[in-house]
Amino acid sequence: MYIPSHLEVTDLDKQVSVIKQYPLGVLFNYNSAKTGLLDYFKSGKPPSGTDRVDSVMCATHVPFHYVEDPEGKTKGKLIAHLAGQNQHIAMLEENANCLVVFQSVDSYVSPEWYPLKKKTHKFVPTWDFACVHVYGRAKIIHDDEEWLLGMLNSITDQEEKKRPDTTTVSEKDEDHSGEKGEVPIHRWKVEEAEKRYLSQAMKNIVGLEIEIDHVQSKFKFHQDQPPVNVNGVLDGYAKELDPKKAQELEKFTRQQYPREL
Repeated sequence: MYIPSHLEVTDLDKQVSVIKQYPLGVLFNYNSAKTGLLDYFKSGKPPSGTDRVDSVMCATHVPFHYVEDPEGKTKGKLIAHLAGQNQHIAMLEENANCLVVFQSVDSYVSPEWYPLKKKTHKFVPTWDFACVHVYGRAKIIHDDEEWLLGMLNSITDQEEKKRPDTTTVSEKDEDHSGEKGEVPIHRWKVEEAEKRYLSQAMKNIVGLEIEIDHVQSKFKFHQDQPPVNVNGVLDGYAKELDPKKAQELEKFTRQQYPREL
């Protein structure tokens, strides 16, 4: 990934925070071709049978859970699951090297948000985002119900904790408890699923464990702009974006800006 030095983040804690907050990653890997691209051009004939030209790439969107190395000797692991019929499984078993891409909240940035634009007009649109690229080796886990159950618990608990503590129940949507108004939410647990149903569901998935080799990340939030322009962007977030999205972008921007705003 191309990363200008002022946008590069190497702190593992910051990288992991993006993974935890935005756990839906895109898993990539490829398998080498049986027929090279040069052979294809020389023969002038398309590949036949199981031959492949150059390589085959595959991408799968997967929610992940990050597992820290308790001894701190490695960068940790990513765990997840894939549908048993996913063709990506065979590719990962043939070539374990893979890449998982995570991305934060993002936004288009209009030059109109830069106050200095009115003086110089030397600005163009840009895009704000943070991305984390995780490289590692994948292991497919078959027929291990205990491992799968632990993984499902980890991912479910991770996301259930993000739900608000309370919700509003009106007379119209009164729940079975008869409560109305502001009530505590129930955080669902995997153990609540009917046992035979859960056991059958786990037979239709395989586990995925990625031993992390190295991580690259880019956090692009106007680190090279003067404070007046950055404050203009924060104002643009607040005025034109969804409030929750604006708050998340503002948090990233303030964390990454090298000076006080």
